[in-house]
Amino acid sequence: MKIEATSDLISIVLGKGPSTIVSEAAKNTEAHSGHHPMSARPAALAELDGEREASGGTAAPRYQSAVTQPAAGLAKAPELLAAKQRVLSGSRLPEASVRFAGPAEIDVFLGELDQAIRPFEDCLRKAGARHNDRAAQLKAIIKKASIQTSKTRFECPREMAEFDARLERIVRTGEPIVLAMPEGGGKVPVPLKTGRFGRGPDFAEFLGIKMRAALARVLREFHPGGAHVIVVPDTCLHTRDMGFCADEVRSHLEQLWRDLPRLGIRDEVIVADTLAYLPADWGSVIERSVAEVVASIAEDDAVREAAAAQSRSLMFIKDCGLSDEDEAVLFYAAVAGHPDGIPTRLAAQARAFQAATDEVTPLYMAINHHGIRGLGLIERVVDGLGFSSASYLRASVHAKPGCPRPALSVFHALAPVALLPMHALGVRVIDETPRWGLSFDVVGRMRGWQAVCETTTGRFLFYETTQEGVEMGGACAERAAA
Repeated sequence: MKIEATSDLISIVLGKGPSTIVSEAAKNTEAHSGHHPMSARPAALAELDGEREASGGTAAPRYQSAVTQPAAGLAKAPELLAAKQRVLSGSRLPEASVRFAGPAEIDVFLGELDQAIRPFEDCLRKAGARHNDRAAQLKAIIKKASIQTSKTRFECPREMAEFDARLERIVRTGEPIVLAMPEGGGKVPVPLKTGRFGRGPDFAEFLGIKMRAALARVLREFHPGGAHVIVVPDTCLHTRDMGFCADEVRSHLEQLWRDLPRLGIRDEVIVADTLAYLPADWGSVIERSVAEVVASIAEDDAVREAAAAQSRSLMFIKDCGLSDEDEAVLFYAAVAGHPDGIPTRLAAQARAFQAATDEVTPLYMAINHHGIRGLGLIERVVDGLGFSSASYLRASVHAKPGCPRPALSVFHALAPVALLPMHALGVRVIDETPRWGLSFDVVGRMRGWQAVCETTTGRFLFYETTQEGVEMGGACAERAAA
């Protein structure tokens, strides 16, 4: 069954569709177009106990939180408060000026991306070269490519035992290294983060893809069996809880597939068609799991605290339903805990939104815990692409013990290392050596950055700023408010 129509996407995510097999679109590289689809592997709630941990002295599951501080980074952006004061004073959120770039100029920009990540790639080679044992070389390369290694407990033998065992097996058998991770597949529908420009893949995503391609290339230099990074987009699984648009998500995925050849990506990075791998009972398992999550929140303090933290993060991911940007500024200022001066109606909307986010958080947690992990979705994708789920290495964009967190951007003031491309837009810093990063739409507009779009399609590519426009902190916020 080749999934194309929006109705198919929605019905499968809601658990109303028939059993699926892998669509041809899932095999987005020539090297894997001949592999067989994965057979269905349904799982009931009773089979999910392997993914649980004891929570304190109780038998309730400790749900692995997907909370990430940068998801709520908008709340701390000085530009948000500056924009709030601007709107309250009767002005509007500034419009971004736009310039258009043709194909030749875009090729130059893509070349700059390659230059920007070259030092990162060189560091990976040096990390591998410090070791003689192949498994140690490969692990050192992956660690060097990762962030938050203390949170993932990369040096802890107990936490890394399964990772190490799989890596040893890969070296012994000569299988390719397969690093698979759920991540992205769309832009969050938060207007102050991704704005009216940021619905399709842009240079924030291009940078993340090229970082992962660099990791795969260096691993291949040290491992004759080859290496691939598999991206498993998970935005498509959250249309119900977070309000992602199914049409938009599908368009985003198909556009990214078209972008990969222009980025110079062959099979170093494989972007999967996640929905094509869902088991037939996905929806029924998720529905039953929500009730279990709700019960665990009521019964277990640790789960309740995790859910509360998760909800605070989700308030800056979930669609708020506001189309007016100036109202959105005041709304998110109230959500961020700055309700003073906000009109009563919008302050009430913000409180209602907070309550609605609390209510939908168990569904979000059930999808991540019982769905993605409990039903072995990543394993289904890995097997469906013709690799071995028994020896793949799991990665994540949310730091968890034993699970590497690959960096998706280079390191400087406008490339916060834990900020995800789905939460932000690309930024080009014009300097003697141009640098690339990512930031929120409200930051670019309050600082007066110029939006660069593609001439042929009008598609947003990135914000552009000079070195002087990168200044961080209160002084910049004061100028923006003036």
